Amino acid sequence: MRDSSDMGESKVLSAVTLAGVAKFFGTFKAIEGIDLTIRQNEFFTLLGPSGCGKTTILRMLAGFETPSSGEILLDGRDISRLGPNQRPVNTVFQNYALFPHLSVAQNIGFALKMLGRPRPEIRDTVEDMLALVQLSGRGDQLVTQLSGGQQQRVALARALAPRPKVLLLDEPLSALDQKLRKTMQIELKRMQRETGITFVFVTHDQEEALTMSDRIAVLSNGALRQVGSPHEIYNHPVDRFVADFIGETNLLTGKVIRQDGDCAHVVLPGGVTIEAQCPHAVSAGSEVTLAVRPEHCTLAGPEAPLSGFIEQVVYFGTDTHFHLRLPGGAPLVLRRQNAADGRALPQQGETVGVALAPSATRVLRD
Repeated sequence: MRDSSDMGESKVLSAVTLAGVAKFFGTFKAIEGIDLTIRQNEFFTLLGPSGCGKTTILRMLAGFETPSSGEILLDGRDISRLGPNQRPVNTVFQNYALFPHLSVAQNIGFALKMLGRPRPEIRDTVEDMLALVQLSGRGDQLVTQLSGGQQQRVALARALAPRPKVLLLDEPLSALDQKLRKTMQIELKRMQRETGITFVFVTHDQEEALTMSDRIAVLSNGALRQVGSPHEIYNHPVDRFVADFIGETNLLTGKVIRQDGDCAHVVLPGGVTIEAQCPHAVSAGSEVTLAVRPEHCTLAGPEAPLSGFIEQVVYFGTDTHFHLRLPGGAPLVLRRQNAADGRALPQQGETVGVALAPSATRVLRD
């Protein structure tokens, strides 16, 4: 599989490279032979549903699991068979794993003490880390006296203190409430940018991945489906799985009439022909799946070739979702931002014209 954001890859220094990495547990193949490059100083996210293999990859990067085949390179050095304590990689776990009997400063400085760093260096580094995670002045408190969000910041500071080349984050936001999660998403990205350390983040939450990442790898059943920037993953999904997993999307079926370069002319079951982006070759007469996001569908006048019957109108405050039924029976969700001018919106039971932006309607690979 080709990385959709690998233009000029040779000019970008890699931090981590997975070359043909596979992992078996008995006869079960958890990870297929995958090739993946994670760049230096980037926020890289492994995204996918439970059981897709993202945590297995993280554990192999950390040294807790050994690849069944293939190599893991860090700055060009093969670390596949090195133990966790032999590689310049740290991990932040879901449960933080802090020492409850130690103070905040002692927790942060623990790894530095184990490495035999001088006391003045440990003291200065701890102060720097407290400032980085915005906990200056809290070093003497026990971690049990802190909130969940503050404990997470201590766990991050402890992992960052030894200046690892790569920081692995195993769904560290999962235990936080929604408002705090959003705050910490911004904070994590800030910390990555300020430290310049490569972050590898594991999550099943699409919003987290889109919000924080420089690039995202989408996984399913142990295989890479697509690698690219949040914009590429969201707006240019390569297949049905990625389109359906990332955000909300409409999936329509149709038959190809012809293809002109990167544009395919597709007839929908109701008989209306539309244009769609199609960067791969398709043959005339073939059945295809189209993806179009609800925000890329617009209400049009009655003269529009495509129409839809409004089955439900759902108000979300910032926008309104119209659940339509197209000729031929296909469902379609149309999202419209709410205006402050009080304009009347179409109501349930009405038939409205629908326009699908050709630049945002995409023919998916099988």
